[in-house]
Amino acid sequence: MLQRLRMCRLPRRHSALLGPSHPGPALPQLSASGACPYSTRRYVEARRRQARGFLPARVAAAPFAPSPNADPSEPSTSTPSTIYSRPELYDIAFSYRDFKAEVKFLQDVYKQHGGGPPLASILELGCGPARHLAGLARAGVSRVVGLDLSPDMLQHARASLAKQGGKAQGVELLQGDMAAFDLPYKSFDLGTFSHMLDTQHAISCFRAAAAHLRPGGLLVLEMAHPGDLFDGTLIIGESGKEVWEVPYNGDKVFVEWGAEYDNFDPVTQIIFRTVTINVLRGDNVVDSVEEVVPYRQFTVRELELLAGMTGFETSALYGEMRLGVDLEHEDAYRMVAVYHKATAPAA
Repeated sequence: MLQRLRMCRLPRRHSALLGPSHPGPALPQLSASGACPYSTRRYVEARRRQARGFLPARVAAAPFAPSPNADPSEPSTSTPSTIYSRPELYDIAFSYRDFKAEVKFLQDVYKQHGGGPPLASILELGCGPARHLAGLARAGVSRVVGLDLSPDMLQHARASLAKQGGKAQGVELLQGDMAAFDLPYKSFDLGTFSHMLDTQHAISCFRAAAAHLRPGGLLVLEMAHPGDLFDGTLIIGESGKEVWEVPYNGDKVFVEWGAEYDNFDPVTQIIFRTVTINVLRGDNVVDSVEEVVPYRQFTVRELELLAGMTGFETSALYGEMRLGVDLEHEDAYRMVAVYHKATAPAA
């Protein structure tokens, strides 16, 4: 049974150089009148009840180069890429997600916004262990395709699908960069991806997705809640860190998302998260992996602009993988953006 523990925030200097740890519950920000804004309070409370549910897939496959102007006295933001080359640990560490419910959400989103025939094909970019794809295949989606850059993760996913058997074995997994790929089939009903590091990379991802969706097809993005960028906690380093554990072959996997000296760059809007996964046997650590994972924080309007530039229009914004949860809902702790491919090409 998953046990989620909230660690107390450590005292920190209010410095942009000492960025946040994993974006957990933010401190309420006072308005000019001294009142706590309702929208901020709601998603703060939501984060007190839920741990973050995603680790960047595409960007975790390669180390991030340090800035040439980096201060050598500051902690490094570049480490060898290790977590994504340990796919079994990665899969176990984030297995607490309710993938059955998330698969249902994707089906419901398509029914509500797809505006076409029943869902028959899906393309997931940065598919990781392919848990969503396996669920969609079992639900009867006939063409289920996943793309990932990591050969280790793809090998793990293929073994997992084979073990599950049945319709899950029909999932097709391909190696490739989600910003630069070209598949023979270009009429998918639904596409998904998340985590883009810079604007040009994001444009390439949107364009590649658009080239493989049918007119009216949907693109679903899972991102950090946009409120994270504006509540001040990323700058002053008061966002806390998330810790949870899951059982693993008689042992326990202890996951820490975030560390005291994680950095946030307010110019690039990139957050450098330290992710540590320890395997515990009793009180002893028998295996451990750690990596600094960079990911870009996008605003709603930035994504809207990127979508419009590449032939998409906004269909809906959710704060969780549930249709009834918008960004202002008390359970909103992330952003799930839904776009549809315009029937006419973007100007």
